[in-house]
Amino acid sequence: MKINAIFEDLSALATQFGYVIRKEKGFFRGGNCVLNTQKIIVVNALAPYESRVSIVARVLAGLPLEEVSIKPAVREFIEREREQAAKSEQTPQIFTIEMLKPEPVLLRKKRSVQAQR
Repeated sequence: MKINAIFEDLSALATQFGYVIRKEKGFFRGGNCVLNTQKIIVVNALAPYESRVSIVARVLAGLPLEEVSIKPAVREFIEREREQAAKSEQTPQIFTIEMLKPEPVLLRKKRSVQAQR
């Protein structure tokens, strides 16, 4: 099954659960949110289909899908994302103080008008 067909099937499944899929352009990964009681999944229109499928499948992985009829290839993507989410939750992120410090910003001093003459 082609990846764009899987994305369309995942989008239809998300719609069954009351989600609206929004494709936006920008510098972000994507994810889900609730805006004024409307459930939204935002995917980056500039991202490859694999990333879009991953975002929608990860949102659907948290829903009760046992009673829903889903194509095997689509269910496989959802299960894969469920496993990835479980792994990322088990692996704590450890930060050191050096990692959290902002990088210094070097500012150039403006030359005065007298110095330029």
